[in-house]
Amino acid sequence: MQGVKLVKTQDKSLTVEWLDGRMAQFPYFWLRDHCREPESLNQDTLQREVDTFSIPEDIRAETATLSGDGSKIAVTWAHDGFVSGYEAAFLREMAFGPEGRVKRKLWRGGDIQEDLPEYDFADIQAGDKGLLSMLEGVEKYGFAVINGLPTNVDATRDFITRIAYIRETIFGGLWDFSANMAHSDTAYTTADIGPHTDGTYSFDSPGLQLLHCLAFDGEGGISVFADGFKIAETIREEDPEAFRILTEVAVPGHYLEEGVHLIARHRIINLDDDGELEQICFNNFDRAPFLLDEARMMQFYNALRRFHDLAYDPAMQVRFQLVPGKAVLFDNWRVLHARTAYTGFRHLAGGYVNREDFESRLRVLRKA
Repeated sequence: MQGVKLVKTQDKSLTVEWLDGRMAQFPYFWLRDHCREPESLNQDTLQREVDTFSIPEDIRAETATLSGDGSKIAVTWAHDGFVSGYEAAFLREMAFGPEGRVKRKLWRGGDIQEDLPEYDFADIQAGDKGLLSMLEGVEKYGFAVINGLPTNVDATRDFITRIAYIRETIFGGLWDFSANMAHSDTAYTTADIGPHTDGTYSFDSPGLQLLHCLAFDGEGGISVFADGFKIAETIREEDPEAFRILTEVAVPGHYLEEGVHLIARHRIINLDDDGELEQICFNNFDRAPFLLDEARMMQFYNALRRFHDLAYDPAMQVRFQLVPGKAVLFDNWRVLHARTAYTGFRHLAGGYVNREDFESRLRVLRKA
């Protein structure tokens, strides 16, 4: 972690410069609100104890001093003489984000088809290092292929719960399914399933999904994946108007079976506050009826067609067979998944993990 080179008090904020030359400014009100001292922050729960709304709006720093090794900063407040302490690492993370995150690699099929992010179950089970490596593969590529997973449901459950608890949905928690139409979904048939993301009818679509092959005796059933973020960036570059429409129109998704009618709305391309890609919600099979004015409706259909055509383009896809003992863990907020039709018997198990729990596991493993 980079130490701090110097600190300088300004009229309304503190300027911090790190040894690598990066600089950031921190408003005084924000600094007092984020004081790390026991009087302001519960050291056991890390919950705020300072009364935010008793802080003077015109709060000023009397002095700011830097520790000898540049790892800590102390700010003395002019109005009451209280000294707030800050770790340089904390301020750097607030200014520039957490370090150690894996940079996303957006891909077309040909980029990685011959070099898929594959991991051995034995290495993952051996310790947290192997688990972290696999999860960082998901963070980087949006999916990871796991080989050598025992072909029983207990192994499926144990694998998922090493990441986080299994999310309960309309399909239950841990799935154990074949083409038996146990639910009103084509996943429970032998039919072809086109590229999509799951849970567009849920307010909070599932974050990660695991599919684990327990048995297969037949033909077909090829798993297909496409990078939704690569599709979105391609549209942003080649057709900015279509990209804008896909980030603006909230599309309803629905799920219906006896006694159940779920509806939620999502934009197909969701951006964060910085305009970066955050989530893809694309499922034309589960799209519920909705109506816009004529011009807007046709703009949407044209943009939807552009996304659809890229999702179905073989050049954008990777394909592989899930054989017994092979599993795939993928980011349902990023990667579209599909399956070709098949004949014979196919038995899968799997489940969902919430997005926040996946990110939590990464943080904990990296800290350790």
